[in-house]
Amino acid sequence: MSFPRTNSRKSPLKRKRLRPCHLDYANERLWEHSYLREKCKELNLEEEYRYYQVRLMVSNLTIFYVLFIILAMSFLTIELLYVQHYNAVFFNFVIRVVSTILVLTVLSINFCEKFVSRHRWVMIASSVLSVYLVVLTDIVMISYHFYKNDWPLNTSFDVFTLCMIYMFLPIPSIKGAALLASSVSLIYVAFFMHSLTFNAVYTDRDSFGYDVISTDILHNLGFNMMGIFFRIMNDTMVRASFLDRHQFIMEETWLRHALLQESILLDSILPPQIAKPVQEKIKSKITQSENSPDRFQMGPRTTESFMAIQIHPDVSILYADVVNYTHLTTTLTVGNLVKVLHDLYGRFDIAASNFKVQRIKFLGDCYYCVAGLTTPDPDHAKCCVSLGISMISNIQEVRAERGLDIDMRIGVHSGSLLAGIIGEAKLQFDIWGTLG
Repeated sequence: MSFPRTNSRKSPLKRKRLRPCHLDYANERLWEHSYLREKCKELNLEEEYRYYQVRLMVSNLTIFYVLFIILAMSFLTIELLYVQHYNAVFFNFVIRVVSTILVLTVLSINFCEKFVSRHRWVMIASSVLSVYLVVLTDIVMISYHFYKNDWPLNTSFDVFTLCMIYMFLPIPSIKGAALLASSVSLIYVAFFMHSLTFNAVYTDRDSFGYDVISTDILHNLGFNMMGIFFRIMNDTMVRASFLDRHQFIMEETWLRHALLQESILLDSILPPQIAKPVQEKIKSKITQSENSPDRFQMGPRTTESFMAIQIHPDVSILYADVVNYTHLTTTLTVGNLVKVLHDLYGRFDIAASNFKVQRIKFLGDCYYCVAGLTTPDPDHAKCCVSLGISMISNIQEVRAERGLDIDMRIGVHSGSLLAGIIGEAKLQFDIWGTLG
C-alpha cells in the first residue's frame, strides 16, 4: 500500500499570522482630564507643569497683544469713516488709546516669567485689573454717548472680554477664569437691564419684558459654558502633551543609561577595538530586520559570517591554573567549589583591571589574560608579572580564609598573537598564537 507523499514545508501563505491587538476604548482613560491630573500628581510633576503652563500663557499673551491692538485700531478706523461727529470720535480715540496702553502695561508684568512663576497671584491680579479696565472703558464710552449724543446703550466688548478671559489671559485656574468671566457677565447683564429703561429701542411694550432679559442671560450663560469647556479641553491637551514629553525624556534617559551599561559590559568582555565593530554589526542587522518586509514572519533562519581578527605584535600573556584542583573537586561540594572559584576569580579580575590586563576567559581551574591587548603598552611584561605577584597574594588570602590546600601555577610569555571573534550561532572572543 502506498501513501501519497506530503510536503513537510508549509507554504508562506499558510504561515501563522500575528493576532491583532484588541483595545477596549470604552475603558481608555488616557485623555480624561481627571486621570491626567492624577498622573501629574502621582509623578510629582504638578509644580513642573505649572511652570510649563506659565510659559504657554505668556506665549498666548503675545498673540493677545497683537489682536487687542488690531481690534482697537479697527474700531477707530470705523468711527473715523462712518461717524460724522468728530468730537465723539476724538473722545473715543483718547479713551481707547489710554485704555489700550493701560491694559497692555498691566499685562506686561507677566513677561517676567521667573517672577510670576514664584508669585502666581500677580498673574491673577493683572488679569482681573485688565479685564475690569476693558469693561469700564466700554461702559463709560457708551454711557457718555448716550447722555451726550443720544446714542443707544449697546455694549461692544462683552463677547470679546469673555474670549479674552478664557482664551488669552494668564489665569492658571479654570475656576478662577470662570469666576472672573461670571462677574463680567453679571455686570453686563445688570447694565443691560438698566439700559432697557432708557434705550429707545426697547420702548415698545411688546418688545419689553422678561423674554429679552432671559435671552441676554442665556447668551452670557452659554458663552461661559463654552469658555469653561474650552479651558478644560485645552488643559487636557496641554497636560497630555506635557506627560508625553516627560515620558519621551525619561525613555531617552533610560536608553542612554542602557547604552552606557551595554558599552561597559561589552568592554569588560571584549577590547574596545573589537567591541566597536561588533556593536556596529549588531545595529546594522537590527536595521536590516526592521526594514525587511518579512520581519514578522518566521521564515528560514539566515546566518551571516562575522569575523573580526586583529594582529597584536607585542603583548604578554599570563596563564594560571589552580594546583590541587582535582582534589578540591572530590572534597568540596559543587556549590562550595563554585563559591571558592568565584571568590578567587573575582579577586583576579579586580587585580587585572588595576594592572591594565585584559582577562580573556577562564575554563575550570584555568585563568589567562593578556597585557598590551586593549592599548599598546611597552611595559606589558611588567604588568603581567605584577599581576602574577598580586594573584599569589590573593590565593594566599583565600587559602587562609577558607582553610584549603590550594595554590597557583603562573606562567608569563611575551610575543605576538591574533585576537578576535569567531563563530556563527554564538560569537566567541579568543586569542591564538605561538608565544615564546
